[in-house]
Amino acid sequence: MDLRDMRAFVAVVEEGALSAAARRLHMSQPRLSQMVLALEREFGVGLLVRSSTGVQPTEAGTTLLAESRAVLARYDQAVAVVARHAAPGGSVLRLESRSNCPPGS
Repeated sequence: MDLRDMRAFVAVVEEGALSAAARRLHMSQPRLSQMVLALEREFGVGLLVRSSTGVQPTEAGTTLLAESRAVLARYDQAVAVVARHAAPGGSVLRLESRSNCPPGS
């Protein structure tokens, strides 16, 4: 499972339908369906209950939704924090090896 899979799963649950999530993610509905099925195979558990009116997360799906949201929020936070270093006034930290220097220098 990678970040793209997590974002896709969150979108499916939030939209309540694969077709709406596919539009939101700018991908085909069959591709998104394959991604969800691959996640279900990877975890060995059903993540969604599918019906003619849409999808609902199973208990495992609800757990994955919460964990995915947490991971994605932390990832977005890390990107934002690191991006500050590239902003005007940001600083660059350089580490140099001192293996060729005498001890104590």
